[in-house]
Amino acid sequence: MLTQRAGSVLNILVNEYISTANPVASDEIARLSPTRVSSATVRNAMSLLAEEGYISRPHVSAGAVPLDRGYRYHVETLEEVPPLPESVRQQIHQDFDRSDADLAELSRRCALILSRITTNMAIVTVPQARMPRVRHIQLVYLDEYSALLILVLQDARLLRRLLTLDEPIDQDVLNQSANYLSDRFSGQSLPEIEGVSGDLGPISERIRQSTLSLLREADAYSIPEHYVDGLRWLLNQPEMAQGSQARELVELLEEQVLLDSLLSEQPETGDIAVFIGGENMEEPLRPFGVILCQYGIPQHASGTICVIGPTRMSYAGAISGVGFLSSLMSRLVLELYGGRPGSGQ
Repeated sequence: MLTQRAGSVLNILVNEYISTANPVASDEIARLSPTRVSSATVRNAMSLLAEEGYISRPHVSAGAVPLDRGYRYHVETLEEVPPLPESVRQQIHQDFDRSDADLAELSRRCALILSRITTNMAIVTVPQARMPRVRHIQLVYLDEYSALLILVLQDARLLRRLLTLDEPIDQDVLNQSANYLSDRFSGQSLPEIEGVSGDLGPISERIRQSTLSLLREADAYSIPEHYVDGLRWLLNQPEMAQGSQARELVELLEEQVLLDSLLSEQPETGDIAVFIGGENMEEPLRPFGVILCQYGIPQHASGTICVIGPTRMSYAGAISGVGFLSSLMSRLVLELYGGRPGSGQ
């Protein structure tokens, strides 16, 4: 347990290092302290902090830098995470007002905004239903023996399949079948449609079987659609200028390893999780600070909002941004679902 003085010295050091990316000397900490304190007293506190693993002093005369444990103390002792400035919140609302009411577009814009306000990399996954449900069925005439089945899910995904028919058909018959099955299957999941009794005609039964096949594929799909923005911000950080971290990060993004690692650590909907360096369970994330929040409709359709930066990121600002945008995205998802989970409207 740190003394009040040692804790104060540590928080000043962390804040200054976040701001400058340069080792912080005892004289600088003494100057920045809100109460009068000597450089000798600060040096004693820094010696204690180094012994207990909060900071590193590779060259004592050149100052110190925080370690993971120091950043963790800093995050845990934040008295209050300041809200985003009103001007920033207004701009975010304006940016979303210009977006189409589409989950993919909202997720893309969320990643863009989050990377901009945190000056770090942001990843946002498009919300997916825990169990895909049908919103609408459409059939497009191709020729008299084939049609395109378009299945619209409640999480706004579009699934397509070519249907080969045994008898000639026209667009009017396709429209009738699509309207009938849309009304009958709207809001239903794979098990519910599997349980439909065999009272359908040959064409409708053919469409039902193809719908079931598409739902099985959607249910088995493990990598959610997602958007990444702000990689340039992260690569411009001083920590990325040396060694192979930049190349490794790009490879992790291209191979989907980074996304898999993030999804394995996400908290429950509405909770914000902060992982710092070695606290990350997955090896690819251990050079970074990660802030995660799940958004959407609990137990129904959810996505993930994430900021990735160096361990030297501004945690207070990033937590504010993630919290605000996850709350806003949850409201937008609920609106797109008609104000209630399970609504097909």
